Amino acid sequence: MKKRKNIIVNYDSWILLIYLFLVFVGIFMQLNINSVRTNLSFFINQLHWLILSLFFMWFSFKVVTINFIRKAIFPLLLITLGLLIAVLIKSLIVENADVNGSVRSIKILGINIQPSLLSRVVLVLFTANALDRKKDKCEDSNPINFFKNFNFLLIIIAIFFGFILSEKHFTPLIISGLTIMWLFVLAKIRFKTIFLMIVIVSLLGFFVIKFGPQYRSVRMKIFHKYSLIHKAMDKAGDYKGDSEYQIRESLIALASGHVLGRGPNRGMAKHYFLPEAKTDYIFSIIGEDFGLWGSFLIFAAYCFLFWRTFQNSVKEKDHFLKFAGIGLGMNIFFNAMVNMGVAMSALPSTGVTLPFISYGGTSLLVNSITIGLLLNISAERRRVA
Repeated sequence: MKKRKNIIVNYDSWILLIYLFLVFVGIFMQLNINSVRTNLSFFINQLHWLILSLFFMWFSFKVVTINFIRKAIFPLLLITLGLLIAVLIKSLIVENADVNGSVRSIKILGINIQPSLLSRVVLVLFTANALDRKKDKCEDSNPINFFKNFNFLLIIIAIFFGFILSEKHFTPLIISGLTIMWLFVLAKIRFKTIFLMIVIVSLLGFFVIKFGPQYRSVRMKIFHKYSLIHKAMDKAGDYKGDSEYQIRESLIALASGHVLGRGPNRGMAKHYFLPEAKTDYIFSIIGEDFGLWGSFLIFAAYCFLFWRTFQNSVKEKDHFLKFAGIGLGMNIFFNAMVNMGVAMSALPSTGVTLPFISYGGTSLLVNSITIGLLLNISAERRRVA
């Protein structure tokens, strides 16, 4: 007897259109930046990653099934954990392996992979699966019961966060922590349990910043000097320090764009005034070249993308799909908000790129697979012979 299968008959085309728009902006901005620098090698490399990412986006949308995603969570968890361990070993045994004081990637078959990026997606899927499997335990979740019923989930999260912290990569912990905390809220975990977790995590964060590597304290001081709140209070300061160079040039670039922008041919920041123009501060280049309207268009695209994923996911009767969809959407949204916030000095400086737009193969690939999964979750299926 011939086995019946499900085929996709409808999906949220807005998610696909926004994704294609953002990756088009990304590849255009890489060409824009690289065209005024030494060569086009970074642009060509990103173009190769884009082609690969488009394939994997399609594969995770059209080929991968929801049942396969559920079954693949634990193997993915082990693979990602293995990669995090490999990065830690690399940092301990390889001399001069660090970049800007930290080791965050490992080379496999000639390709640099950042496990922390993959960890954020895997942790969302793992958390969604745990909340789905024990959905009847969520409402009766005072602190004691919550730890008793979800201790394996909390231990896995703590292990992953510990390895990511060892890479001196604090920001992914904030993004993942916010995402997971909101999933707990949506799962109706009791407020006092969530409040207790927020207090514990906040205290740990304070100690990490206060007693961790000195550069974190320096970044907080720079943020205090250049933050929007500081400016609103009309406080004067000395804005000449070398350690403040990136954020100072970022703000100059954004201010130079005014409303309509200087145009891609007249922007100055990408001429090595802003060293991290293609990665962490690409939003500043967009602001200078395309002005307030261009910056707002990018901001609105991320907001609309999250809104569509939230709308699709919240209607799901399957709790796993609901939590996975919302979590994956939050993961991209929070990432984008942090990057743009740093560029505007609304948040302290971090090493987080802008999804789909910044240079970086692993980031583009992982985020493209995420879009494929979101399209998969939004899809309507029909059983055929």
